[in-house]
Amino acid sequence: MLGWAGPYRRTRAIAGEDWFPYQSTTFPTPPFPEYSSGHSTFSAAGAEILRLFTKSTRFGASVTLPAGSSRTEPGAVPAHDLTLSWATFSEAADQAGISRRYGGIHFEQGDLDGRRAGRLVAQMAWDKAQSYFDGPSVHTR
Repeated sequence: MLGWAGPYRRTRAIAGEDWFPYQSTTFPTPPFPEYSSGHSTFSAAGAEILRLFTKSTRFGASVTLPAGSSRTEPGAVPAHDLTLSWATFSEAADQAGISRRYGGIHFEQGDLDGRRAGRLVAQMAWDKAQSYFDGPSVHTR
């Protein structure tokens, strides 16, 4: 398979049994179920609550990672300063979920279903909170 071959070895063809996540070897893939992704769930829930509260999807945040600042491959990665930016709350939440795939912790379905569940939970929590202000008949589903 084509995958990350380990610190300072970059991407190359490797045997599947030789693969390990892009993270410190002292921090193995955690011993909990893959499905569904908790990070995807609470990140999507947070993004949805912020959207409902602010009545906007706009986030507009960014972070710059200096060249060579990787904890896994210090001095080598990223090769150049790298700026990550998120125009919307959902973009940031999606990247949080995708990062769990890169870490070898979750597969795509666990990420996507976690995001879907997070948005639903957020809407239910929002409706419940609003019912305390507006009365239960307005927001009950």
